[in-house]
Amino acid sequence: MKKKNRIVVGVDFDGVVAYNPFRIIRAPIAYVKKNMLGIKKTKFYIPQSSVEKILWTILHESSVFPANGVDLLREFVEQDRIEAHLVTARFHFLQDRLYQWLRRYDLERIFSSITVNERDHQPHLYKERVIKENRFDYFVEDNLDIVEHLSRTTSTEILWIYNLLDRFHPYEKKFPYLQQALEYIVKKQ
Repeated sequence: MKKKNRIVVGVDFDGVVAYNPFRIIRAPIAYVKKNMLGIKKTKFYIPQSSVEKILWTILHESSVFPANGVDLLREFVEQDRIEAHLVTARFHFLQDRLYQWLRRYDLERIFSSITVNERDHQPHLYKERVIKENRFDYFVEDNLDIVEHLSRTTSTEILWIYNLLDRFHPYEKKFPYLQQALEYIVKKQ
């Protein structure tokens, strides 16, 4: 149950809490999927083989350091202005590395909950379920396909952290990094 005046915010991990320079490739991949391969439905690849899981692990190791805004998130949590929940669609085999990363930067304790996609569901459907169950006031996400899906399927206000290549895509609540999204959230209250 949320306290009066405390905002309940869900945040994604890769690209929102952790800066991930490789997320810039999402825009070209999405373009190829939709415009060259004709794939219009939101669907994400789920690695199955050991080799695929190793490659996925290497890609996710590029989430090297905390994103711009993590210090402000910590400050707002400590001031009891925000109740933060980490919701990551990282697959089960990446869970240990997630917790190692959070401990390395002393971030594990700032989240009221940490929810990992342990059963390897489709990321957009997984996040939709978690958001509906938790009734977040806001959810901050960097994947445009997921942002658009959640905006249609949940009543939560979805904020988008865009990257260099997709920054011109029209979306009303878009921000270059977490800090600006958090400033927007607290300013609205």
